[in-house]
Amino acid sequence: SVAYKLVGFAPQLDWKPLHFVRPIPSDRICSACGLVRRMAASLPCAHVLCQSCYGQCARDGAHVCPLDGLKCADEIINWKELPAEELLEREVRCWNQVNGCSAVMAAG
Repeated sequence: SVAYKLVGFAPQLDWKPLHFVRPIPSDRICSACGLVRRMAASLPCAHVLCQSCYGQCARDGAHVCPLDGLKCADEIINWKELPAEELLEREVRCWNQVNGCSAVMAAG
């Protein structure tokens, strides 16, 4: 299983590492901070930024990818929303997995 930290889907899950049975698609994970948020910007350089990281990259009327320095105009950014229902239906392993719990349940 792969652990991810979610932000903005459900208060009881925010900032806690969840061990998903199947990996979350890479186009939903911020390339800069590693968080999974509801909205993600796909940049032309193939990196993905959450709204928070994207907002911090504004430079001279455009945005600059913090990973490779590519300058991107806002109008060419492809924003994607990850519906909460879709994410919360995915299976996760119990938080107590390290102590032997083998339970698997829906994230939400």
